[in-house]
Amino acid sequence: MTTAARLGVLARPAAFLSRTPRETRDTLLLLAVIAFTTAPHLTHLPPWCGVLVVAVLAWRASIALRGGALPGRWVMWALLLITGGLTLWTERTLLGREAGVTMLVALLSLKTLELRARRDALVVFFLGFFLLLTQFLYSQSLLTGLWMLLALWGLLSA
Repeated sequence: MTTAARLGVLARPAAFLSRTPRETRDTLLLLAVIAFTTAPHLTHLPPWCGVLVVAVLAWRASIALRGGALPGRWVMWALLLITGGLTLWTERTLLGREAGVTMLVALLSLKTLELRARRDALVVFFLGFFLLLTQFLYSQSLLTGLWMLLALWGLLSA
């Protein structure tokens, strides 16, 4: 894609999205909702987790837009082991609230790299619901409630 074509996509996203296949649009919507749901957690998670989430969601979006192949089993195993190791290194355990939420956020983003069938999308969908609830472990403010209500609406419409 040339630079002019990229600028055209950014200038007219609705026209670009109308030309993309439905499966691609659905994947991009689900990724956007997952990013919106994950965003409030990034303030209390280790920095590496935020970088991982952004990188994995961007990688999955580029795969969806290009129509490329999903990563293989060995890549997923390597990412899983790195995620578990980093969680153990930063939290000193794999149990408890902090480590559990860190693993949930990281593994939810990694699961998006396995969106092959409807079943995988349902797993991501229900993990998103669980992630919504974990935000209330940190804050029960009105703003948090409104944010989670919007995220819930996004999950239900994705």
